[in-house]
Amino acid sequence: MIPALAQTFSSTLTVGSYKRFYFPSPGFVARNIVLRLHGSTNIPPLATIDTLTATGSYLDFIVHPHHLSSLSIDGLHVQISASRTPENGSKFLSASSPSTIIVDNITANQSLLDITTSPGNPPMRFVIHTLTLKDVSSKEPMSYQVAFSNPVPPGELISEGHLGPLKRADLGSTSVSGKAALTGVDLGVFKGIAGNLQGDGAFRGLLSHVEITGSTETPNFRVGQGQPEHLATSFHAFVNGMNGNVALDKVQATAGQTKINVSGSIDRKQGWRLALAVPNGRIQDLMRMFAHDGVPITGAATLHADAFVPPDHDKFLKSLQIKGVFALTDMHFTHAETQQTIDGFSQRASGTAPKKKLTNADAAAPTIAASLQTQQVMLRDGVTHFANLLFTIPGAKADGMGTFNLLNKQVDVNGTLHMDTDLSDATTGIKSDLLKPIDPLFKKKHGTVAPVHLSGTYTHPIVGLALPEDRNHPRRRGPAHPISRQ
Repeated sequence: MIPALAQTFSSTLTVGSYKRFYFPSPGFVARNIVLRLHGSTNIPPLATIDTLTATGSYLDFIVHPHHLSSLSIDGLHVQISASRTPENGSKFLSASSPSTIIVDNITANQSLLDITTSPGNPPMRFVIHTLTLKDVSSKEPMSYQVAFSNPVPPGELISEGHLGPLKRADLGSTSVSGKAALTGVDLGVFKGIAGNLQGDGAFRGLLSHVEITGSTETPNFRVGQGQPEHLATSFHAFVNGMNGNVALDKVQATAGQTKINVSGSIDRKQGWRLALAVPNGRIQDLMRMFAHDGVPITGAATLHADAFVPPDHDKFLKSLQIKGVFALTDMHFTHAETQQTIDGFSQRASGTAPKKKLTNADAAAPTIAASLQTQQVMLRDGVTHFANLLFTIPGAKADGMGTFNLLNKQVDVNGTLHMDTDLSDATTGIKSDLLKPIDPLFKKKHGTVAPVHLSGTYTHPIVGLALPEDRNHPRRRGPAHPISRQ
């Protein structure tokens, strides 16, 4: 048995002590076992074992001398360096003839698996609580049951299924199938997002191309300082178990009442590349997980975008890059004062305001819905850049370009306001009286056209004229900050 281990894993093997026993069944106990890959002493050992206990039967000893009833492994510690390991795994398996030993049952509880992905960084440690292998041989599939703690993201995983037989020349061609369940996964380890995830799934295929279907639930998902959102997903994906890369064939995430369709890839070295589509969603469902102070608007939303998250990113929102288009319709502002201001402005812009001036005319105006759409939006370094932005309400529309900073919520948009009535009708009181002399400057055949500037924050926007002598005028400010394409 001991020489077979060394042969199977292309290692030299040393044993601290070895003792046979004969009652009630024949077997042996080996202690302080060390396996060194190819005999190398300048790297950590491939595996160490505190105690290995093998048990057979007297009948098998005579009839099937290569058959063991059980193999119990205590204090197993496996150390793998991914940087020195080819993706097909062939470095670990000897090219010589496979072992003829058959073991009915192998247990390796309370074991450790350390995988070092790059020099100088601490290894990822998998704490294996229980591991049971049945019908282990080099010629037939084995069944397994395993429960372990996953390091990144931290959580608990339980899995059972079948593995093998191992393909010695190309480990990635080894068949695998089974089911798994994840619990207590803490997404907060990824900077910029948070939540506690649980899920389950089924898988089958080859180690280098495993097909997975399943679902997850995260009742408190959020981005940055956003509010917790219940996020559920169902997915169909392919995983390369040799390098950890994932191809997302079809993922449907549900946030509130909104369905988000996702496809793309997650590459350990190249980053995340995703295609996102929201054919018929709600604005509030999409914004809640991002908005710390509550969702500022509600309504219907459609979205089509491509997203990229670089590998080894620092802060999620600052690292996230998006390019796409969106349309928001039936928009209402949750801040009552903002909605009333929009309602009053729409009434005046459309020429339907009452002739008699009211003390609180905006609050008395009928509630209206707005729409917002853009032909191009790009997010980079936490700043959203808009082009061909169009905001529409009854009686007025504004088109323009500008930015919205997701990190500090600052808005900076320049554009052109189109109104059905005079510019002085855009406001009330003394402001309206002051604008009346310049109404002719912006008067057109079908109403008013005037340059405007939007600043402030999305919860407290500030709208004003961008006159040529104003530093906020587009000609003085220049074009919106350019962004290089992916």
